[in-house]
Amino acid sequence: MRPTFDPSLPSHSVRVSRRLLPVLVSLFLVICLRPAGTATAQDAVPTVTKTVAIKNARVVQAPGQVVDRATVVIRDGLIEAVGDISPPFDARIIEGDSLTVYAGFIDGLSHTAVKIPDEEYEDGSYAQAGIQPERTIRPLLEPSSTESLRKAGFGLAHVAPDGQMLPGQGGLILLAGSTPDEMILADRASMFAQIEGAPGSWPNVIAPSTPMAVIAKMRDLVRETRRRQMLAEAYHEDPRGRSRPPTDAVHSAFVPVVEGDLPLLYYAENALDTHRILALANELDLRVMLAGLADAFETVDALEEADVPVFLTLDLPDPADGIEADTTDTDTTDADTTRAAARGHAITPDDPSSFFRTDLRVMSEDDLESEERVLKARQRSILEQYRATAATLHEAGISFAFSTKEVKPGDIHAHLRTMIEHGLPQEAALAALTTNPATILGIREQVGTVETGKIANLVVTDGDLFEEDTAIQYVFVDGQRFEYTEDEEAEITAPVEAVVGTWTYELETPQGNNTGTIILEGDESALSGTISGSGSDETSDLRNIAFDGTTLSFEFESETIGEITVTVDVEGDAFDGSVSGGFGSFPISGARTAPDGD
Repeated sequence: MRPTFDPSLPSHSVRVSRRLLPVLVSLFLVICLRPAGTATAQDAVPTVTKTVAIKNARVVQAPGQVVDRATVVIRDGLIEAVGDISPPFDARIIEGDSLTVYAGFIDGLSHTAVKIPDEEYEDGSYAQAGIQPERTIRPLLEPSSTESLRKAGFGLAHVAPDGQMLPGQGGLILLAGSTPDEMILADRASMFAQIEGAPGSWPNVIAPSTPMAVIAKMRDLVRETRRRQMLAEAYHEDPRGRSRPPTDAVHSAFVPVVEGDLPLLYYAENALDTHRILALANELDLRVMLAGLADAFETVDALEEADVPVFLTLDLPDPADGIEADTTDTDTTDADTTRAAARGHAITPDDPSSFFRTDLRVMSEDDLESEERVLKARQRSILEQYRATAATLHEAGISFAFSTKEVKPGDIHAHLRTMIEHGLPQEAALAALTTNPATILGIREQVGTVETGKIANLVVTDGDLFEEDTAIQYVFVDGQRFEYTEDEEAEITAPVEAVVGTWTYELETPQGNNTGTIILEGDESALSGTISGSGSDETSDLRNIAFDGTTLSFEFESETIGEITVTVDVEGDAFDGSVSGGFGSFPISGARTAPDGD
């Protein structure tokens, strides 16, 4: 697991025997459900490590490396073992007979969980001009904003502040954790840049406001940083008789870029941006990475020559109305022909994948229908080129990873399938989600494959990843499990008046009894509710609530001990039953204090 330090914890380790396990589990229930504010001596004791074993699953350890039946053990945030092994006695078991395990996906670039600060800048300042290389992600992270990308299978992201020309430094974050410190894997991985001018319009123009002005400003920044470095080095060698060299936060933060220690990660909106960035990097001898590149089919030769890391956007253009539906007389679905055109290979005016017909003339209204057909053919051809961009790069031998910047998380898997349908091999798509970004970002010893000793970032699906009907069941981030299985519809076969309302409960454990409150609401169509410990402001939502007239059952998630199932028999305004989970089973009883939620 990633190193942490807590001076309040003892330095020695303790081995827990099987006989002590029930006692410890009982203790966890006490801690989890005890009233708020009732601190105990056990508060300083850390939670026992959650261990999970995904048993007998199909494991894709890396692109092209598949084990048809294996068990994956997760402990202390790491992959402890992979192979034909028996699960540890203390592991929670996930039956994997119908599941496939992949390495967690890695986002090459986005603004995920990085809030946009609401700031006002001094007139004429670097910040007002959009030049903020000193800005880092740590104070900008919002841990609660990771769910949508994590649900798509991503466990790690390379994120950067948003802004204009030079928004700040990119870092690597795990898509789990309640604080920035828990999330950050590396707080400095790149310097994010764009060919985007400062906001403002005439007469309130803020420089640099045009693409050429942005490029010129970057030249000035690089040269001035290098000049200051020379002055600083000379002053360090012999300060006597020399004025102290100038220094500020902007140029100091940019020093690692000009020295080649920190890559300049440029987002290219279009082919012109790509050519400008590569020319600038060559001129100033800068180490760069490129992201975006939606129209990279137009810059393949330049990318081959430059040999720079590429994070291809997962965003795809939406087709104009009627473009995909109307394929009459113009079939442009041949991805091979489209990619050949993108590489500059010969195509003829009669080829339906051509952009236009040079001999078309609209002489009268009778020709408008022909003009419309040609326009749609051109639009379809362009659309096909964008969809085939990933395949075009792959065929050119250009290794790339994916970026989720600009794409909606809910569209990611559909766009991946579209890229595969247009010629991208499935193994190449998986590599662009896992091993390629891990290599580019210098973290392949930590993530990117399902191997012993690596961070437990995993995606568990109910089928082949790129099939349309496949669903993600679990995502593990730093060993923490997030479940995305669809709950089976709970069956309610009796009038719910017997159970709706407020109930108090008493849970019996070897460490003592605990009390709390259960609230149930709803009707025969659906029940909902919450459970909490007495005196506590924290509540857990109930799931899969079922009632047959006698037996009431439901589930909820405890942050301390995981999934818990409650099953009780209701008689009048009282119930008796059990609470069970990976820890065992304990008696629970309760009484209704307020019917109908009153």
